[in-house]
Amino acid sequence: MKKKIEQISGDLAQRLSGFEEVEAITLAEAPGEETTDPYFFISLDVYYRESFPDAPSRERLFFDAGAFETSSVAAKDRFLIDGLPVRVEYKDVARIEGILGKIERNLWVFRQTGTYMFFRLENASVLFKRSLWIDFVREELKALPDSFWALLRRASQATMEHYLSDLSAAVARGDSFFYLVSLAGFVKSACSMLFVFNQRFEPSGRVLAERIFELPRLPEHFKGRFESLLQEDSEFPAARKREVAELLARSLIAME
Repeated sequence: MKKKIEQISGDLAQRLSGFEEVEAITLAEAPGEETTDPYFFISLDVYYRESFPDAPSRERLFFDAGAFETSSVAAKDRFLIDGLPVRVEYKDVARIEGILGKIERNLWVFRQTGTYMFFRLENASVLFKRSLWIDFVREELKALPDSFWALLRRASQATMEHYLSDLSAAVARGDSFFYLVSLAGFVKSACSMLFVFNQRFEPSGRVLAERIFELPRLPEHFKGRFESLLQEDSEFPAARKREVAELLARSLIAME
């Protein structure tokens, strides 16, 4: 099956590289190891300059695709090739260069998805490159200044504390909906903060829960507290989870 995935991704990359605007094409790590895994899909990033082909042109390019869908609000296509799900995302080179050029002024970019954009740039397999652009970008990512990580840590800590405050309020009010929203936000932001502290780029949320334990530095009692927040247990009510969340937040803030 791995050979089939390589054949499909290579063929798609060859087609897309025919557009002069395309600077590089990468294949991201599959979130599922087997094609039967619900998380599995072939994920391509197409880095382009100035503009990328419109939806009708892309649909013609993927003439053998089934269930072709394109987003009207984001530069993404989804379809099936030989029964395997494929996602293609189109990314503007100028935007990435702009973020890297003034990285400490662009922390807002990382608010929703953390540093996942950089994780893909750093770790994906390169299927096509028109120049050395992606090599230069990867070198820049290796040399991000400590000041960037320090600013990002403060920002991620503020986000975590915000969700912890919301979580406490939701528990006090007995608001089950806002409790779930706040708990999810807290867990995600706590994970982001840990990756920032370790100066590592954040992977996809689909693998975040397993990859976080691979980080070289974790606070004391992290594993037990983290797993307690994820479990569903009638003997572990919302109020108790709020207490565990507060302990976890304190341990993260205290890390040096």
